Amino acid sequence: MIAFALLLAGGAAADERVQIESRAGRVSPQRRSATISATASLVTVPVSVLNAAGAPVRHLERSSFRLFEDGVEQTIQSFVEEEAPVSIGIVFDASKSMLPRLAEAKEAAARLFEQARPGDEYHLVEFNDAPRVLCELTVNSTAVSSALDRVSVRGWTALFDGIILSAQSMRRAKNPRRALVVLSDGEDNFSRYGASEVGSYLVEAGVVIYSIGISDGLFAGYQARHLRRFSEQTGGHCYPGVRSAKLGDAVRSIGDAIRSQYVLSYYPANRGAEGKYRRIHVRTAAEKRRDWSASWRAGYFSLGVQ
Repeated sequence: MIAFALLLAGGAAADERVQIESRAGRVSPQRRSATISATASLVTVPVSVLNAAGAPVRHLERSSFRLFEDGVEQTIQSFVEEEAPVSIGIVFDASKSMLPRLAEAKEAAARLFEQARPGDEYHLVEFNDAPRVLCELTVNSTAVSSALDRVSVRGWTALFDGIILSAQSMRRAKNPRRALVVLSDGEDNFSRYGASEVGSYLVEAGVVIYSIGISDGLFAGYQARHLRRFSEQTGGHCYPGVRSAKLGDAVRSIGDAIRSQYVLSYYPANRGAEGKYRRIHVRTAAEKRRDWSASWRAGYFSLGVQ
């Protein structure tokens, strides 16, 4: 199975410090759970609404949304349906298990460049036994495409380490809207990070994951379980078991979705409890339609507001 995961910055600034060490060493994330600052307490919540085909539902009204923090309804200060430039990190699985579908995976990743807008930027990280940055952030998609062509497979699958390294690199992105696209078979077998550590890191970093799992087998759901979990934790969406012939359509849908979110902003009614994890829930028009689904990030760690 090939799996795609998109990590989209949730609108709040995060200052993360992560160290990826060698296989013989230890991976140690030094976290600062700083998704919301005390001087800029406005919380932004990107919300995706998708139809049954996985395409974004556009042109909903502000009245279609209600927003809650820790069960208490919040006043929505601003509501925007916007398309904006994005910074996209491609995280490519170069382990031996990718060999049968390497060509398809490269072609699918390159589809992202077909949707490029002015101001978009990209970087490329590959991972097998360890993650490596093959192309730093650049607005030159041709440079990233050339680096992608040079990927060859070997070794094991350090998926979780690859996600962390790419997320670390995205701190230098110019655009506030940031995404990682992870191409993998979804089954990690060589990382120093565990799935629970990655999930906690992503929540603290305020990022959203969209994932696509490609598989013709019976175990697609099992193999994509970690990516599904990351998507659910961060407010993204998982597309499991997508066959190769439909991959291009799925990638295009995701490209549309990350540029067509509804962005809700609010000042928390509870301005205390520094360092507390606050849960977010959004009620939308999707609740009345079985063929629609909505997603948003599950919460954030507050620094407290004076």
